Amino acid sequence: MYQEELFKELMEQFVSGEITPRGKEMLLSMLDNPKYSQELNTILRENYDSVEIPRVSPEVTGKFIQELKIKMGKSSKTENGDSTVLNLLNWRKIVTAASILLVVGLGSHYVFQKDNRMSVAVASKETHDKKPGKTGAILTLSNGSKIVLDSVGNGLLANQNNTTVSKKNGGVVYTSGTNAEVVYNTMTTPRARQYNLELSDGTKVWLNASSSITFPTSFAKNERKVKITGEVYFEVAKDKTKPFRVLVNDMQVNVLGTHFNVNAYHDEETVNTTLLEGSVLITEQSKKILLKPGQQAQKQKSGVISVNNNVNMDVVMGWKNGLFYFENASLEKVLRQLSRWYDVDVVFEKGVPARAFEGEIQRDLKLSQVLKILEKNKIHFKIEGKILRVMPD
Repeated sequence: MYQEELFKELMEQFVSGEITPRGKEMLLSMLDNPKYSQELNTILRENYDSVEIPRVSPEVTGKFIQELKIKMGKSSKTENGDSTVLNLLNWRKIVTAASILLVVGLGSHYVFQKDNRMSVAVASKETHDKKPGKTGAILTLSNGSKIVLDSVGNGLLANQNNTTVSKKNGGVVYTSGTNAEVVYNTMTTPRARQYNLELSDGTKVWLNASSSITFPTSFAKNERKVKITGEVYFEVAKDKTKPFRVLVNDMQVNVLGTHFNVNAYHDEETVNTTLLEGSVLITEQSKKILLKPGQQAQKQKSGVISVNNNVNMDVVMGWKNGLFYFENASLEKVLRQLSRWYDVDVVFEKGVPARAFEGEIQRDLKLSQVLKILEKNKIHFKIEGKILRVMPD
């Protein structure tokens, strides 16, 4: 009985990424033992609801073994240095174990509670449901006219003072001509929308849901300046003669050429500027903070700015990569993200349950599917139109 419990624990550690090197060796030996085939099947049934075990071809089997080798950090060499295929699983065990790996490790949906107990689910159909957000935005031109970008096709959208605005490959591109005049446009993403654009200098911008950016169609000779709300990711084109400045409330981010993300939602506790590449200078009144790659400046509502040196970039960039990524996230924080992406208002019926979430969920799921996953943490939800009601277990 102890061995079966040990096997189950090692499987959960493997999925959560917390398994030790010794644990990996033990799990590999157990997977290769027919004794644990039934236990593997039981784990699948207990933890993954009605996931069906797929048929697998020799090609899929080979790919699965390679994925397992990579995930477990396990490799072996022959005497002449060539990699050998690990004899991990027989055919029947591959069928079951591959199902688990596909569910929890190769792009599906999983959430861990803080006690590391795994919660995975495939949601049933709901009468009231909300589709996930999609690509879309509203572009306001300098003359005040608005273009709903969700419904327009590729091609020329406008010509503003010798700067063309075109839609290409699902985004908007600005191209300045000779003697282009500086006028301002604003792109806004409502809830349940996200979008990307390329500014006239080649800078690339991605807007998360419920965000905006105001920018010149063509930049002036001595500077590049934009203003944002919500959450925006930048890949700034390098130009030493024109510093790039991002205005966020009363804070300014100064860059030359770099990749960074700004999360400035009004309902979040802090304004977070996270640097992925290059360098940025954060200024607010007399305060100046220079960030290095991997650092995050966190500005409190009181105005105090601190620097976090241990940033999980998967959490920061999850939205751009199509994921909700949680790291010790409270229920309120999780639901704020769902509110923006699914265009719902959250109502707590009996106070805010104390929960902490770890893991990731794909952003292309329906709301009911996401809630089904979260409900494994002893919470109940009810969707009523645009209202999401939260009730403790």
